[in-house]
Amino acid sequence: MYSLIITKAVQFNEHQFKIMNCNKCRLSKLSQHRCVGLGNLDSKVIFIGEAPGRVENPELRGLPFVGNRSSDLLMDIIYELYPNGYDDVYITNVVKCNPPKNRTPLPDEIEKCSKFLREELNIIKPKVIVCLGRTAANWFDIRESLNNAVYKNYTWGAALVKVLHHPSFVLRFGPKAVSQYKARFRLIKKRIDKL
Repeated sequence: MYSLIITKAVQFNEHQFKIMNCNKCRLSKLSQHRCVGLGNLDSKVIFIGEAPGRVENPELRGLPFVGNRSSDLLMDIIYELYPNGYDDVYITNVVKCNPPKNRTPLPDEIEKCSKFLREELNIIKPKVIVCLGRTAANWFDIRESLNNAVYKNYTWGAALVKVLHHPSFVLRFGPKAVSQYKARFRLIKKRIDKL
């Protein structure tokens, strides 16, 4: 068991080094910062967003889902369901560099960065993958509308894949939408607890 943990840590350090030194696409020159995933390498669940957002506070750069209202919502939900936060879950993005002006990553940028997400999934081996938004869902080849996808189960290897809207989308619709969004997370958590 101990050697397995060391192996994962070593793999993750190598993975982190590759991301921090990548220059395969334009984002390596245009981005404000790069963001490696964060959390428990043995987590049963991985939450995947689109790309790091622009962060004005330099101390928060390099962390996933920080520095804005949508990240605050996500972290509130995670800490409600997982009291140890990052110690219980793993959070990452499809693209590891933040696109200029927080635009959606372009297809070629996603393609160049895809190997990093594959590496993370292979290191962590989650039981459940939660896609937060269209970009993450598309990465898993889920092409139908998100309104339909949230009610369905998908798979990636042996993992269950669930789809939710990105928290930034939910915030546009007010408190009732936020309450329903939190309920979807609770349902997924119950599913994870049964595994």
